[in-house]
Amino acid sequence: MPMQEQIRRMKLLFPDFRVIFNGGWHVEWEGPLRPLYKAYKLRITLVLKTQLDGMKIGPYYPRIILVDPLLELSTERAPGELVPHIYLNGRDPTKSPLCVFDPVADEWTNDMAIADTIIPWVIDWLVSYEGWLATGEWTGGGRDHRVAAK
Repeated sequence: MPMQEQIRRMKLLFPDFRVIFNGGWHVEWEGPLRPLYKAYKLRITLVLKTQLDGMKIGPYYPRIILVDPLLELSTERAPGELVPHIYLNGRDPTKSPLCVFDPVADEWTNDMAIADTIIPWVIDWLVSYEGWLATGEWTGGGRDHRVAAK
C-alpha cells in the first residue's frame, strides 16, 4: 500500500495520531490509545523501502513503542518474568518494541493498512499487557519468543 494511502487511512480512522516524520518511504506517527484502564501514547514507525542506493536496508515491519507511560518490564504478580511479547531493546528496555503479530507467520505485509491491522492489534496487546500487570498472566496468545520458530 502506498505511503500516502497509509497516512490518509490513519488520519481517517485515528485522527489523534499525527505524523511526526514523513520521508516519503519512512513515516512515524505518534498518538494516544486507551484500550481499558490507562491511556497510552505510542509511536509507530513504518518503512516501506527495502533498498537505498543499491544497499539492502530491509525488510522492515511496523515498529511500535510505548512513549508514555514507559513500558513496565515486570510485575509483582509474575516475579522474575519479563513482560511477554516485546523485542527487547538492550540499550533501553523500557523502549522495547511491542510484538503485536508474528512475522514468521506472515501475519502482516506492506499491502495492509496500519490503521486496519496494526492499531487493532496494538489495542489487543495493550489489553493483554494491562491484564498481565494486574494478574501476572498473559491472555493475548502468540508464539513464545523464547522458543525458536520451526
